[in-house]
Amino acid sequence: MVRATVDASNRMAAKKNTAKSQMSVLIIAILVTSLFAPSMSLASISLEPDQSKNFTANNTTDEAATQALLSNLNTSNPIEVTGIMDDQGRVHLVWIENGTSPMLQYALISTNGIDTVLIANTLVGQSNYTEVSSPSMVLDSDSNAHIVWAITDVEILYSILDPSEDDQDGSTGDVYNMTLTSEYIIAEGTGIRNDPDIAVDSNDAMHIVWVDTYDPQGLYFGTPLIYYKMMAMNSTGGVEVVINNTLVTPALGYKGNPAVSIGVNNTVIVVWEDTRGSLIEYVGLLDTSGSMTAEWEDMCAVFYGGNLTSGEYFQGVKPLLESASITVLETLYALSGQMSHASNHKNCEDGYAAGGNGTAGPRTDYLGQIPTDNSGGIRALTEVVYNGSALSIPTDWGYYSEMWGPGSTWACTSWRDYSSMTPGNPPSTADHSWNPNATKLIIPVSDEGPYGGSGNGYEAQDADDNQSIREAHDACVNAGIIPIPVAGTTSYGANTIWANDTHVRSHMMDLAQCNANFTGLADRTCDGLTTATKDAGGEMFLYPSDNMANFEGDFESGYLTNGWGASGSSDIWSVEAADNGLVYSQANLCDIGGATGNPSFYSVSCNYTQPAGQTVDLTVNVDNWASEFSMDVILPDGTVASFNSSSVYNQYSGVLVSFTGAGNYTIFLNDTYGDGGTSVSADYTYVSSTNPSSTPISGTYSAQSGSITHGESTNLEFTGVLANGTVSFSYNVSSEAGYDFLKFYLDGVQLAQWSGAQSGNFSTPVSLGQHTLKWTYAKDGSVSSGNDAAWIDDVVIPVANYTDEVNALVQSIIALTTSSGSTETYLSVLDPYSMISNPRSTWSMGDPGHSVDSETGEYIEDTGPSVDYVWQDGIGWSTIGHLVIVNDTRLTNGHGWSVSPEVNSDEDGNVHIVWVDGRSEEHSRTAPSQLHYMQLDLSRAGPFDGEAEGLDLSTVSVVSDSLVPGSDMTWGANPRVDFDNDGSVHVTWFESSPDAADGEGVVELRWTRITTPQLDQNGQLPLGQSLDEAYAVINTRIIAQSTTNLMGVFGDGISSGSQPIVNFDWPNRDIVWTTPDCEESETVTEDQWDVCMWSENVYQMDLVPAENQGEEITLNPGEATTIDLVLRGPRVPGGSDIVIASSSEIMPNWFSDLGFSGNYQPTTTLVEDVDSELELFLRAPSLREVNQDQSFEVTITVTSSTMSQATTSTTVLVNLVNEGDWDDDDNDGIPDSEDDCQFGDTDWTSSFQTDHDSDGCQDSTEDDDDDNDGFLDSEDNCPSGVEGHILDADNDGCDDTSEDPDNDGDGVENHLDMCPDGAQYWGDFAEDHDGDGCRDGDEDDNDDNDPFDDIEDDCPKGEIGWSDMIFDNDGDGCHDLKEDTDDDNDGILDRDDLCPHGMTLWFSEPTGDFDGDGCHDVVEDDDDDNDGVPDEDDHCLMGVSNWDSTLITDWDFDGCHDEMEDADDDNDGVLDHSDECQRSTPIGPAMDLDLDGCNDSTEDNDLDNDGINTPSDNCEEDRTSDWVSTAWNDVDQDGCVDTDDWDDDNDGVSDAIDDCPSTQFLTIDIDRDGCMDDTEDDDDDNDGVPDSRDLCPTGIMNWISDKSTDIDGDGCMDSAEDENVPNALLNTITGSAFTTLMAASIGILLVAAAVMARRSRGIAPRIHSDGTWEVESTMSEAGSSEVQQEAEKEDGVRKLSDIGYSPEVAKAILDAEEQARRGRN
Repeated sequence: MVRATVDASNRMAAKKNTAKSQMSVLIIAILVTSLFAPSMSLASISLEPDQSKNFTANNTTDEAATQALLSNLNTSNPIEVTGIMDDQGRVHLVWIENGTSPMLQYALISTNGIDTVLIANTLVGQSNYTEVSSPSMVLDSDSNAHIVWAITDVEILYSILDPSEDDQDGSTGDVYNMTLTSEYIIAEGTGIRNDPDIAVDSNDAMHIVWVDTYDPQGLYFGTPLIYYKMMAMNSTGGVEVVINNTLVTPALGYKGNPAVSIGVNNTVIVVWEDTRGSLIEYVGLLDTSGSMTAEWEDMCAVFYGGNLTSGEYFQGVKPLLESASITVLETLYALSGQMSHASNHKNCEDGYAAGGNGTAGPRTDYLGQIPTDNSGGIRALTEVVYNGSALSIPTDWGYYSEMWGPGSTWACTSWRDYSSMTPGNPPSTADHSWNPNATKLIIPVSDEGPYGGSGNGYEAQDADDNQSIREAHDACVNAGIIPIPVAGTTSYGANTIWANDTHVRSHMMDLAQCNANFTGLADRTCDGLTTATKDAGGEMFLYPSDNMANFEGDFESGYLTNGWGASGSSDIWSVEAADNGLVYSQANLCDIGGATGNPSFYSVSCNYTQPAGQTVDLTVNVDNWASEFSMDVILPDGTVASFNSSSVYNQYSGVLVSFTGAGNYTIFLNDTYGDGGTSVSADYTYVSSTNPSSTPISGTYSAQSGSITHGESTNLEFTGVLANGTVSFSYNVSSEAGYDFLKFYLDGVQLAQWSGAQSGNFSTPVSLGQHTLKWTYAKDGSVSSGNDAAWIDDVVIPVANYTDEVNALVQSIIALTTSSGSTETYLSVLDPYSMISNPRSTWSMGDPGHSVDSETGEYIEDTGPSVDYVWQDGIGWSTIGHLVIVNDTRLTNGHGWSVSPEVNSDEDGNVHIVWVDGRSEEHSRTAPSQLHYMQLDLSRAGPFDGEAEGLDLSTVSVVSDSLVPGSDMTWGANPRVDFDNDGSVHVTWFESSPDAADGEGVVELRWTRITTPQLDQNGQLPLGQSLDEAYAVINTRIIAQSTTNLMGVFGDGISSGSQPIVNFDWPNRDIVWTTPDCEESETVTEDQWDVCMWSENVYQMDLVPAENQGEEITLNPGEATTIDLVLRGPRVPGGSDIVIASSSEIMPNWFSDLGFSGNYQPTTTLVEDVDSELELFLRAPSLREVNQDQSFEVTITVTSSTMSQATTSTTVLVNLVNEGDWDDDDNDGIPDSEDDCQFGDTDWTSSFQTDHDSDGCQDSTEDDDDDNDGFLDSEDNCPSGVEGHILDADNDGCDDTSEDPDNDGDGVENHLDMCPDGAQYWGDFAEDHDGDGCRDGDEDDNDDNDPFDDIEDDCPKGEIGWSDMIFDNDGDGCHDLKEDTDDDNDGILDRDDLCPHGMTLWFSEPTGDFDGDGCHDVVEDDDDDNDGVPDEDDHCLMGVSNWDSTLITDWDFDGCHDEMEDADDDNDGVLDHSDECQRSTPIGPAMDLDLDGCNDSTEDNDLDNDGINTPSDNCEEDRTSDWVSTAWNDVDQDGCVDTDDWDDDNDGVSDAIDDCPSTQFLTIDIDRDGCMDDTEDDDDDNDGVPDSRDLCPTGIMNWISDKSTDIDGDGCMDSAEDENVPNALLNTITGSAFTTLMAASIGILLVAAAVMARRSRGIAPRIHSDGTWEVESTMSEAGSSEVQQEAEKEDGVRKLSDIGYSPEVAKAILDAEEQARRGRN
């Protein structure tokens, strides 16, 4: 039996990056994870070895004893390696290949030589597991490998492999033939299950045990239980359930690491870890502020019992645990000493009284010194520790009552203080006195920040909050005390400016695990490199509330709400608007009007037809003169919808009205002033195409993963208390397939992952309790594909109500407490065959071994004696068997941890148990440990009766709990116990220490041999002895040492990995292990993985042939010889020993004698290093005793008379060879089998002359009847006549038949007579047609002597004497050439038969000969319908007949008449009624992709059938598409769907930058924006100034007009185009403060002038210009006008300059006046 007890993957990961270990085995996994024990500092522990270590070069005790069996098994990351060595010296290995998708692997290797692989890496089960652990394997009597393993937390699986079904050539195994049973599910469903072990009994039945939280009755609060199952192989090679999943431990408390072994009479021995009997102490630090009223009431009920605020009664954690044999010590401290809550709540009454009714502070002595002193009650705490000093917290209702951070520091430093003194002496006046033997926990309970609650708006994130938590965490880590904070909900609400639950709980997570440097509820990553980053081993729990009532899983609020948390390498999850994949396009039906003056109008109109089913929006834009606006819309029914200035406002821009009815609309847009400035556009939006959705859309929002790069991950988490139910969600992922994954975790266990392009729904059951759900999007080191993101949506979570949350909290504390206590080793004994042989009436094969009480709901174990006489209803008194014959028995008794138990039972029924036991100095699973051993003789207890209270160990323990000598390093790990046929007990295990080799961690493989029991006068071991008292010889040896790892066990931390692989078969001892390098050389490759073996032979004697004596001899019959052998004793215990010689059985009729020293005595005294002679005499049998060559082996064996296992042997091959002939003993030429004188005369040879009858007797001397006819030669007239029995009527010794020429007188001589002894004398009156001497009437059955008897001959008296079947095709007996007119007998005469010599045994009819030509259609006729087309080419074999296939009648020559039969005349795959080219040339593959029946290369004008002829079609790549071009989906009619067309209007401007993507004919487009400048583009140079106001409309393109580039806003770039604003002006304006001030003043004047102009326009009636100025201007000479104007302008500039304006500013003033004047006219 081999077990892999600990998950080595965690240890492997810890070796590289000591990540925190998750040790959850409970269904409420998040509540008990990491809580098995505090982590202890080992700096003060010094263990001195009690023996010297003298290592050789390869770190073993014997340089020659170790070899590398395997230099590398081609595996990269093997963990949890387990194995067995079978009786053929082969090693069966099973391990977990710990990659991205962990796989279970099997291999078979030989121990003969290096790298002798028989079966290489072979997959066991599937390759798609998320996490695999705990493989265990046994071999049955046929060397079939039975393997069990866990899909971590989810399933227990079982497979059977038969290695003999593989050719064992060193390659991967033949999985199909090797696998007898694949992935049989042992356990699944609700619950968490792990750690299976398996054993096989003498009937090859399998017995499996494992850990499981499955508890359908809900009695044990999710604590792990031990289950058992019995399986057996059936006749077909499959498996059957004998005893189904049976609860072995129906009791509250943690159980783990079960091991199973088969005892005497196929009983089943089970051992496991169990917290029953442990000692727990917890200290509560309770917030006493005013917001904690309900919390106090419920917490007292939880601890002591009482009615919860929900009205439900709870028994209390302390009473529950005490009823489960767990001692609980508790003290609850009221922070600041505020006792109002404790004194006012009934539930707190007992605790309040035990704590001195509010008057007592911390006790001076610790609890538990006497059994009755087990409660500290509720006490006042008025001084805590902060910043290395005492901090007074006087009584109040708020600030001081919330100091749970410093309170935690005080509690932990009370056990170990800053100077590492234990018990501690913190700076406070009074300390808490901890019980030194207890496992210690603190439970701070609060709803606000750790230092004085929540600050004013800072939400518990003040510097003192952070410092207090760091101090508390480090103090608890150093003290090894587990912090278990319980978080309430603030009275202000879950998320307010005064408090924030997430902030408070984030501090609690930092305390329970380690500082995260972020705010949130995500699990912390604790590398353990410093105290601050070491995991404190605790967990945070949520106090019951209705906080989750507003949980949002559809994300429709647009952000992550209560309960959600996000984290990531660089970017985190967020809520994003969902993309449902719909692509929308906008259609414009009408667009009229425009900016002021562009165009100017009083009224414009447009007419459009609105499609059915669409909503058309009328978008109106108005300038600053809304009063000028009006619009009338004539609707399809003739009515008018009118809008005026009251419908809009200045600068209005938006949808004014929408119409849904189909039909014709006319819009009139009016402007009362006539300068335009308004516009209206009629548009509607439609779905132009559909792409795959990017999220599983539901509503508007989904949660999307953060934007991360290669090698990063991003997480979304939800933590909360859930009810029993199902978690479900939708997911979508778009990533690099197989490398970038969306992964989903429940309580740290990965349940699913998706990659590539996948979407769907996922669900999983959850049970009541606090759970963490996590979604991780993780990328590998390279390549991005798709959207490189993941989404989730529609998350449904069964959020617990208040009562559920209280129950979950209770369950969590119980599970936590029971799992935190130290474990003891327990044992049970099952007798499955007794129950199977004598089942109770209510049990059937395949049922569980336990039952459930129908009234109480409790589990009932089948406990009792193996055979019981009971009354059964319906049966009466009868015999039944019970399953449990020894109930749970506690083997260890102490406060140290007892872990990793292993059990084995020897042939005498003694039960041997080994385990790892914590040393008394430290009480922690991670503290230093030693190997312990115990031996039980169960027969001493007499017949078992179920032992309901467990065995009395004093009656069965022959070796009590004892330390194994040599277990003297820091930690012991993974022990196993085995036996030898010399009566020895062997214990192998690993010892490790973090600083044993120059500060490096070292791990050693050790072996202890226990032998020479000290028996009493009754031949028994006395009871109650220690190991060294019970056995005289206890020898421990170091087999191997490594600074890396052995079997996954490392030297720098608590054990993980697997047990050694051993084979103890005296005198041979073999130990096998794995390590990166058996030799620990300096050239170890990264993935190297060696298998090493140490061997020893303790009694060595060799039997060899003497000098010149061969190992093969050859004798003749009757010959004898002596075989000389030499016996040597290189190693003989004691120097000499009496040995006994024997030989194997020899062949019959041989004689042998074996002995020493020439006198053939079978014994001698073998002296070490002295040779002894041994002789074997052999005599062969004579010829009379044997009659053939013989060859056989004789094995000569020498055995020790004192130790039967010590043997040696050699084998001699013996041959018996006859130089003559074994088949002719007298060598006369006659085989012995035919020789009547086998041992007669010799030296003669039998011949016709010397031995007439060839009977082996010489005629002249030995034979008296030479012809052997029964007549002695003396009475025989023919002594050398016919031999043997003769027909001799006259008894003269002459045979009548050999001497009479016509025996029957029929006229045919005997040599011609076919019936020579037939009827007599008939020749004159009877017929003989063929003259063969046989009368036709009664003797001749073939009268014409042809190949056919008369009864089968259609011509019995036909042609005579022919025999060749070539002349009778149909086998009817008639000669084809001379007699037969239908040679093939098909009913068609030869003259009409086209196949006259064709197939026979058929008759021509339409079903077989369609054209009646005498040729069988299937076999002979290659043109069944006679149309000229061979059947192989004829598609109408049975079609119209008697016509000729020609181009006129059969265009495609397919044998089908075009007019009458052929639906596809040109055979192009397109039926004639759909074929546009019915008689086209042959069309080959890919020549008619649009399937219109026309050859694409010669006939088809539209290759993709989209309505666009090929010359005009730009997209004919997909010729199989059914898409058709329309004006709506192909604007430019270029054969490309617009959603794929980079340029929908084919104007050369990509749609991505085309402002007018639907313009089909582009003439002038200066700024290349895709809009025609003359009809569509109102800003031709794209400078932001409409062309109507742009003085340089076709100037420099793609720049933006603003004050820095175009000071006058005329659309001309000042620095390059605008001649009216010279650069000097720009420099002057910006060059001096004075000019700047002047420019600002002028600007104010200009603004004032513009306002006055506008006011005059608004107040005075609008007067149309009479045109006088324009007329005068045109009447004057153009040249003189310009000169005059220029002169006037220069004069004005001069005058303004005289009064102080710069020339530039003066010119700008005159230009502004001129522009105003032009505006007025």
